[in-house]
Parts: sequence; structure tokens; C-alpha cells
Amino acid sequence: MQEERLLSVGIDIGTSTTQCVFSALTLTNTASSFSVPRVSITRKEVIWRAPVRLTPLADADTIDAQALEAMIRRDYKGAGITPADIRLGAVIITGETARKKNARAVTQALSGMAGDFVVATAGPSLESILAGKGSGAAQMSKTGGKPVLNLDIGGGTANLALFVHGEPAGDGCLDIGGRLIRFEGDDETVLSFTQAAALISKDAGVPLTRGMRLNPAQAKAIARRMAEVLEEAAGFSPRTALHEALTVGHSLPLPCEAELFTFSGGVADCVYGGCDDALSFHDFGRYLGQAIAGSMFFTRGRVLRPDETGHATVIGAGAYSVTVSGSTICCQATPFPLPSLPAGKVLLNSAEHLEGLEAAIGEQYRMYEGECAICFEGIHSPSFDFIESAAERIARAMAPFPLKVLILREDMAKALGQALMRRWGRSTPFLCIDGIALDYGDTVDIGMPLSEGRVIPVIVKTLAFAREAGR
Repeated sequence: MQEERLLSVGIDIGTSTTQCVFSALTLTNTASSFSVPRVSITRKEVIWRAPVRLTPLADADTIDAQALEAMIRRDYKGAGITPADIRLGAVIITGETARKKNARAVTQALSGMAGDFVVATAGPSLESILAGKGSGAAQMSKTGGKPVLNLDIGGGTANLALFVHGEPAGDGCLDIGGRLIRFEGDDETVLSFTQAAALISKDAGVPLTRGMRLNPAQAKAIARRMAEVLEEAAGFSPRTALHEALTVGHSLPLPCEAELFTFSGGVADCVYGGCDDALSFHDFGRYLGQAIAGSMFFTRGRVLRPDETGHATVIGAGAYSVTVSGSTICCQATPFPLPSLPAGKVLLNSAEHLEGLEAAIGEQYRMYEGECAICFEGIHSPSFDFIESAAERIARAMAPFPLKVLILREDMAKALGQALMRRWGRSTPFLCIDGIALDYGDTVDIGMPLSEGRVIPVIVKTLAFAREAGR
């Protein structure tokens, strides 16, 4: 078997803290010598973890970009790695920090520090899934055969992801986190609090004001209400108006059929009883963690500790966000890399869809002003007639547009690509890959070919920057 080792970086710029983790990924051709190559990621190893540091802010609405860049450069130096060494990875801004005024500009600036191919993105759905994969909850659901709900609770948000047989089956996000209330020094004097914290505290009967000193009973009442909203999200009790008010994007679909529950994120250590360093952040995290530890997750559910807690999202970003293309590829003079291509999804999973195929492709190109990847489901083991009919229509529809990128889920890229090549000629740049599942609203980063051109890395970005600053 042929193997290739690649370095990956994950950088998570969160509400409370920023983390940087370097991983080694092993690509292996698992096919026999006489078969079509089938390359997959067979091993993921964390090789260096940077210290967790507070995310630098210039003011309440702005990330201190210079301080952040300097901090990450120190992490690279500490790991003994240069940006040129990195082949894959992700820079993500998560939680409340994703809503800062300069969040998008910061990710764009940092992406240049991570090699030629790195995704700079954020968004509650992607964050939930990355955290669930990085924590080990996804793998737990696959090996154990039971649905697992992972709750990744950071400084500003709680991201929930349900996994069934290793695959995401639902996600949601709530404005609940340890950094919603910040304290002045080591006592319980309120330095600042978010709008979400104001809603929660009012609902709990403890209206917050800056400078007030919370007594233990008041702090526990607020924390208990936060934990109750999480219980509502998981289906332990009916959802209230407060749950609706705290929802970011969309709620976790009900019924939630999770049989196991895991916690990750900065608050997770307090959930599992390890709050030794929580005081150093001068926030509400320890109270929230203790309230969850006494909640229905533990009294009515079965809670397990995942492999990763505090580093779950950043490990997921660096080691799990990449998907490699399928075993069949047709590539001709493609100008790699191809960053941030919207997924222009077109229905094509039966012969019935051939009739309106040209019009559907044209509609996607018009929607994205000619800059998109045309994405199909495709069909399993297509006939020669189907390939030829589809190629004829695709070739006519895509001919006027310079960017010709096709992404299919089913294993048919080689046959379809060769049929298109006969129609477009060998001088027309185009890319046809398979093995990638996309949905409406997704965007993709397509990297440089790996493993002697046999596979192409693709990072799928979902709901990037779903909420703008101030909303």
C-alpha cells in the first residue's frame, strides 16, 4: 500500500480563547495493485498543541488582528513548523467572535499563514459538526452503533450535533456559554454580560446589572436556567420561549433520538469535574459546567467523556474538515487551487431529470454569476446511454462559461469526464470529481491534487458566517 503523510493545521478563534493544533494525516491507497486506486485518510495524529490563550480584542466589537497574528506565529515557531509545511487545514472563527465587525477580514488574513490550501470559515452548523467529529463523538456513534449527541459549549455558544452511525443527523446552536457573563477579578462582581445573558438572568429571576455582585444562590439560579434550556434542546423537556430566543440559526430537530451524550468545549472540563483553571478566565463557565453536571443529561441520560474536550473544534477543523475525492477523477488543465466555490446543486439522480438538465445548470450559473461548481447526486452504475445523454446536455449548458467544475456524489466522474472531453476537446480546462456529498448553500475549497494526482482534497463549508455582526 502506498502512503503519503501530510501536515494539517487547525486554528479556532473562539469567544473566550484561541487554539492552534497541528496534526499529521496519512493518505493510503487501499485498493489492490490491479484495481482502480482508492485513496482515503487512514490515520490522524495530533502532533502539537499550542497553549490555550485568550482571544485578543481591540474593543467589544473588533478582533485585535495584529495581536492575533503574532500569537499564532508564536505557535508555529513553538511547533517548529512553517506555513510552507502545511498542506491542509482550517482557520475558523467561532461563537460570538464570528459576529465581530472584522471577523471575515481576519480569517482572510490568517489563511495565508496556513499554506496554499486552507479554509477560513465559521458558522454554527459547521462548528457543531467539526466539534462532534473532533471530540470523537462521531466515531463513538459509528463503533458503538448508538446515536450520540455532542454538546460543544464554549464561551459564547453551545453547538449541538447528533451523530448516527458516524454521520451527522442534525445540529443546532444556542447563545449559551461560559463567557456570557464576565467577572471583575477573582470575586463575583459583574464586569460585563451579553444580551443573551440578560435574557437568561431575567428569566431566572436575577436581572443583571454591571457592577453587581452575584451571590452563590443567584449564580446557581442563572446557571440552572442555562442548563434547562440545553435540556429543552435535547428533548428532555418541552421547549420554552427562552429556548427560541437563544437559538442561533436553527434548533436541533426533534425528536432527538440520542442514547448517549458527550460534552466538549471550554466548559466541558467543568462538566466532568475539572475546574482547576476555570477561575483564570474570570467568567461564568464553572457555574454552567456544575449546573450541567446536575442536570437531566446525567440523571435521565447516559453521559460519556469523549476523547477530546477543550480542543475538539480545533482538532476537527484541522484533521477532519477535509474530504478526499473519489476513486475516479477527470482533470484537464485545471488552475488549482479553487477556493470558495458555491455549490450550484442540480437534481440528477434518474433518467427523468435529463429533460430539464440544461435549464437547471444555466439557472445555477446565473445565480452565482458564472462562478460556481455544478453539483449532482448522480446514479450508481450508470449505463452508457445515460452517461452520453447527460454529457451532451451538460456540455451545451456549461460551454459558455469559463469555469467548468463538476462534483458528483456517485462514482461516475471518470466516465462522465471522458464523455465531456470528447465534446469540449482537450484544450478546454475542466474538472470532474466524485465521492463528495454537497447540499444547497454549501461552498467548497478545492486544493492541489495529492497522492500523485490520484485524489483531490475538498473542504466543504456550510453556512459560513450565518449571522453578521450586530444581528
